[in-house]
Amino acid sequence: MDMSTLWKKFAVRTGLAALDPKVKSRIGGDYFYLRAYSNDVLAAPIEDLELLEQLERAVHTARSNTVHTPEKNALIDLSQGMPDLSGFFPLERILSDAAQRPNLLTALQKYPPGFGNPRALAAVAKKITADTGVTYDPLSEILLCNGASQGIAHALECFVDPGMPIVLFDPCYLFYQWLAQTRGLRIRRVNTIHQRLDPRQMERAMSGAKAIIINSPANPDGSRIHLDDLKLIAALAARHNCIILSDEVYSGFSWAEKFTSVASLPSARGRTVVISSLSKSHGLPGLRMGWCAGPAPLIRPLAMLMSIRVPCVNATAQETLPDLIDAEFDFSQRRHTEFLKRRDGAMAAALDAGFNVETPDGAFYLWNQIPDPFLSGHDFARWCLKECQVAIMPGEPFGPSGRSMVRMSWGGPSELFSKAMQRIKETLPSAR
Repeated sequence: MDMSTLWKKFAVRTGLAALDPKVKSRIGGDYFYLRAYSNDVLAAPIEDLELLEQLERAVHTARSNTVHTPEKNALIDLSQGMPDLSGFFPLERILSDAAQRPNLLTALQKYPPGFGNPRALAAVAKKITADTGVTYDPLSEILLCNGASQGIAHALECFVDPGMPIVLFDPCYLFYQWLAQTRGLRIRRVNTIHQRLDPRQMERAMSGAKAIIINSPANPDGSRIHLDDLKLIAALAARHNCIILSDEVYSGFSWAEKFTSVASLPSARGRTVVISSLSKSHGLPGLRMGWCAGPAPLIRPLAMLMSIRVPCVNATAQETLPDLIDAEFDFSQRRHTEFLKRRDGAMAAALDAGFNVETPDGAFYLWNQIPDPFLSGHDFARWCLKECQVAIMPGEPFGPSGRSMVRMSWGGPSELFSKAMQRIKETLPSAR
């Protein structure tokens, strides 16, 4: 736990925080509420969360205003990782067929099995084997969860005690850092700016660590962990008795070469929990359908913990899951071809707008240096929203290396990304 978090807790518990004007403005002047907050709330990244809340509200307001705004000025949202797969598979028919099945009504009238219903678990096992070559027993080594985020959150709670070290890459998905902070974990960062890992830095970081979270292809920069580096991670995890949490939600978006799961390495299989979902592969973040896969001695306690926190995944999603997974076998190649075109088009548009763009190995983001005269990702993101009606993600929440960076999603239609880049190019101060 860093000193800023310790000081925050000390100030709140002793009453000193009541003297801070910023604190008074946040809680409306009533100190009772601040004293009521748990340590988890006090450890949360308040500044980051507030800024993203402001961005989300601004995006919502801008969207609401588009009904009174000419189409040419409508908001373009590049801030969220929501790939557009409309037209790739018959989603409406799949949902309609599921709704008409008699067994759906029965399933809705009782609690689903804690691990998940057998048909859904078998479908997940089939998908993992097709994607990675790794086989899992669907009844003992797979657990359904409400999106990958729940799986990651509860895996940390299950395997890492407060105060223990955890290894994160820099940059990495902002949710990992936030979870670690609220759990009171000690974060050790490994730099991935040059994409290949430094063995000495990895050795220092993993010595004594309880877990490492890997995400390849990665959010926010689209980088992919080299096979030799996956082997290094597996060897160090075995040496230091460290759990590997592998977030594989972008496994279907690997461009340079076929996706490789760390769990496919024999030395890693027995200590790896693979976590994924349909949010990216099927463009269905609202479905909240995810899973954890790993050896039974890790999955069973995770299932027990989840049964206390969130007893089960909703039955409608479970009933629909097998059909959605089966559909992917038909559209995966088309998805790969189409998104590769979108990537190349996005890179060309960003280069034309003046960004220094590196080719991402996977996912559907561009991780860009902010242009002059802006001093931070936050500043540039606010300017883009206000002046260009373009929403992008500031880089700061993704790690220390993100201060002068922004993340832009190109997962939507290519014409929208190109239009967003044109707006920025025409409005930048240097272009006037």
